[in-house]
Amino acid sequence: MKYIINNFNLFDLQAKLKSFLSKNYKNKYYKRIKQKIFSYINLCNDYYVNSGKFLLKDLIKKYFKNKFSTFYYWANKILIAYKNNDFAELLLKSTIPNNINYQYSDDIRKIICDLYFEYCNKHAGGVLSLFYNLKKGIHGEELKNKAPKNLKTFFRWLKKDERWLKIKNKIKEIKKQHPRYEVKEIGLLQMDAKYFVPSKFPVDKKYYVYDFIDEKTRLALGYVYDKLSTDNAIDAVKKAISDFKNIFDIIITRIRTDNGSEFINNYRNNQKISVKKTNFTQFLTDKNILHQTTPVRSPQSNVKIERFHQNYTKLFVFEEKILNAVSLQNKLNDYYYFYNFERVHKSLNFQTPFNFLNSLSLIK
Repeated sequence: MKYIINNFNLFDLQAKLKSFLSKNYKNKYYKRIKQKIFSYINLCNDYYVNSGKFLLKDLIKKYFKNKFSTFYYWANKILIAYKNNDFAELLLKSTIPNNINYQYSDDIRKIICDLYFEYCNKHAGGVLSLFYNLKKGIHGEELKNKAPKNLKTFFRWLKKDERWLKIKNKIKEIKKQHPRYEVKEIGLLQMDAKYFVPSKFPVDKKYYVYDFIDEKTRLALGYVYDKLSTDNAIDAVKKAISDFKNIFDIIITRIRTDNGSEFINNYRNNQKISVKKTNFTQFLTDKNILHQTTPVRSPQSNVKIERFHQNYTKLFVFEEKILNAVSLQNKLNDYYYFYNFERVHKSLNFQTPFNFLNSLSLIK
């Protein structure tokens, strides 16, 4: 195996590494180097002792705490050092920049941090605002020359200051006062259309998918069409009413949509904009389903269906075959099955939507 040393050379490597460590015990980074070296040696020993019982990834999880990149980095370093019989390359170098223009004193660091927290209190300014004002020399030529040249360095200084932690904790407290919005009833659906264009998805032409998601259980279904229209939207709702009833035993009582032309009709009358009931709204009314619309330019009001649509980007990453309407619907149906019956959701206490629906039925 590429990253595991040969069994015959393992003891020789172990002896040389111990000799190397004994010579460099005064090194500033001795403990870190020793930890990585011993982790690698123990992993190799375990690999040969329990040959066939464990995969390499299991050993990496055990000895490198699941940090695969760290294992590959150190394994490569150790093997090259052993091959060249030069272990000096294993010594970690100081992170202090060699260029004197990028070396900063603790005093300057403290002055700039003080300036930031005073600045943000008085002017409600942010990190970028102060950083660029320092570069312009607004706070004096001395600070202009001694301030960090790099925004990441500047931001890192602020994050390591104790006052930054207080601000962070205060923000957490404020967020706790605004609990996650959840509905109490089943059957309240969000509906939206997702565009599938050939430039972004493996499809033969432009398609639209009307998706539905239940706000309480996160159960989702969708239907493919070749254009957006009121008739297609109504047809999608008919299918959703039937499928949610037959598959999940859910009766739809409300559907929330955006302000698309297939859902509502805006028209001008005496320079005032009013909303006219469309065939779509009338159809829902006839089915005893309430039609709600989100505020204009407020996708966060339909956030669950908007977030669900983000999954499609990852779903088609490795799809090589160009899909037509039928194959696209089949592909989505497979995903809906996985999403509803197999994928666990953190917001549902790590249950699948279908299991969560069953747990609600048991409570009743």
